[in-house]
Amino acid sequence: MRSAPAKAGAAKPLQAPPGMASSVVPAAESPLPPALRWAGPFLAAGYGFAAVLNRLAFGVGLRRARSASIPVLSIGNLTAGGTGKTPAVAYFARELSKRGRRPAVLMRGYRAPKPGGPNDEARELQRLLPGVPVIVNPDRVAGSAAAAAKGCDLVVLDDGFQHYRLRRDLDVVLLDATDPFGGGHLLPWGRLRETPGALARAGAVILTRCDQAQPAALDGLRARVKELAPEAALAAARHAPDRLRPVFKAQGGEGQPAKALAGKKVLAVCGLGNPAAFAATLRGLGAEVAGEVRHPDHVDYTATGLDAIRRAVAACSPEWIVVSGKDAVKLEALESEGAGLPPVWALSVAFELLEGAEPLWQRIDQALAKPAPRT
Repeated sequence: MRSAPAKAGAAKPLQAPPGMASSVVPAAESPLPPALRWAGPFLAAGYGFAAVLNRLAFGVGLRRARSASIPVLSIGNLTAGGTGKTPAVAYFARELSKRGRRPAVLMRGYRAPKPGGPNDEARELQRLLPGVPVIVNPDRVAGSAAAAAKGCDLVVLDDGFQHYRLRRDLDVVLLDATDPFGGGHLLPWGRLRETPGALARAGAVILTRCDQAQPAALDGLRARVKELAPEAALAAARHAPDRLRPVFKAQGGEGQPAKALAGKKVLAVCGLGNPAAFAATLRGLGAEVAGEVRHPDHVDYTATGLDAIRRAVAACSPEWIVVSGKDAVKLEALESEGAGLPPVWALSVAFELLEGAEPLWQRIDQALAKPAPRT
């Protein structure tokens, strides 16, 4: 199955699915600072116009899409982050390895410290996937060639739904069940990269964090997805808390089960697309979230330092600080600055399919076993 750019004008007007207002986790606020939100509609219109022009350029042949020499499975988003994509990419790479395939993970490396170097997501995937090449290259066509040269027989393309230059054999799109349509507006007014009508290009849609949404909200979202992408395989998943591992070596130990959070007074620290979901996960484990430090996605801690964390610790006196896996790989380098802080733990999560696994994997196996002719 080949993914083709959507035709201009194919998207329907934005509308939230019935029941989404009852989600456990509130929708994220606009990324724009409050003083600039008056300009949101104009900025979003400009962003949308540019996105349509980009799709048209590939659709009419002004820009040429390239095929890899090996099959490409894309794991992407409709929104700018917040769907829990990194654990999902790790899940698919790991499962494909178990099925006898030789996958490589290919990613752009957004906000990497240096061009072509690993960013926070790449470093976390390297930790989660020992033995699986994690290739960082802004030129995804060249990156796919590098994967083939390493002896890999397929590419798991991280965040490829809006990347048209490299053709995919299957587009899997993740929707966060707690905020599927990014506040209902395009960037930078909301978090949508494309309007929901773009789901028509997807070969499969996975609703993530389904354990954090109300049943009525999930039913409404399923109906909306089936309307937007009637041919796509539909699955539901959650990000199950797995273990706590020490971020700083001075803490010692090998970690402990996530259930150890029960009854602990904690400070939640993260730089994620949907920080509210991280705090909700900690509360679901029985932790008392006494305070939160919310950084922008892909925050650079070497630039921000630990001042915000220290101020929050002084304000709420937590027993522990709990961070996401993506934040942990960046905080590890700042251990000397972390002296005097409460124990800092990284919460690892496991991506789990709750329903729709069989048709999803049938779609994936079919797409990767019989790729379209490569030109």
